[in-house]
Amino acid sequence: MNRKIIGTIGLLMIIVLTLSGCADLKDKFVRKSKEEAGIKQYYAVRPYDVHPSLELYTKRYVYWKSWHRELLSVLSDDNHKKKVVAIEQEVGNLMDMQRMLVDEKAEPLQKIIDQMSKIETQIKKERVTQGNEVRIRKKLESLGRQVKKDYSYNKIRDYIGSDFRKK
Repeated sequence: MNRKIIGTIGLLMIIVLTLSGCADLKDKFVRKSKEEAGIKQYYAVRPYDVHPSLELYTKRYVYWKSWHRELLSVLSDDNHKKKVVAIEQEVGNLMDMQRMLVDEKAEPLQKIIDQMSKIETQIKKERVTQGNEVRIRKKLESLGRQVKKDYSYNKIRDYIGSDFRKK
């Protein structure tokens, strides 16, 4: 009987010591409120002034070219989001290219951007079906050839503006 009492008392002491630990018993079981992380602020170390340059135009042209290839490769896929992202990026890069050009070269590019925007709305709203896929592909290939022919960075070298065009 003494063994039972000593065992019970020992077990109770172990439970009390385990539950008490270093903090108060109440603090152990009360849920603590989470601190909200504030918005991180970044400060510019030095002023960053960007002007159109052949290097910047070349980057945008290469981005456009890769997104154009990507769109042509995913045009027959079932994934609608890939098509939408590819056409949006393609149009966006063409617009960035246009903003760097002087007026005489930017106006013809606007016609190409308008045609691409029509294709963009067609892809977003009507979706690409087997019936209109060939028509869209041929139009994209034609516009792509036109951009490569007239707006490659080797031919556009003398038409980079001194400042970005306003929209």
